[in-house]
Amino acid sequence: MDIQSLINKIEQGKFPEKFPHFGGANLIITDDPNRNYHEGDVVVHSEHASALSWLVVELKRIYDSKLNSLNKYDFYPYIGELIQSSVNANDDLFETMLFVVQKIKEDW
Repeated sequence: MDIQSLINKIEQGKFPEKFPHFGGANLIITDDPNRNYHEGDVVVHSEHASALSWLVVELKRIYDSKLNSLNKYDFYPYIGELIQSSVNANDDLFETMLFVVQKIKEDW
């Protein structure tokens, strides 16, 4: 899949409602307010944790060839920060997902 295909899937609402929540490389996406984490982790609490986790995994697939053991600790937390800023702006799920994809497309 490429970025445009991902955008099309999001716009069509073709993403799973149930998906394992993402946790790794200093990013945690969860709907559990009691989820454990480490200092320095970017933690996204959202009722849409499944869809947002799916988005992170799809971005991982698209950008896998550009990621390595060092920059993944920039890539994943950056996604979390983008999600947080969009959620804080009261964007809905579609707006948040499209915002994240657009910023990653510009910056990576």
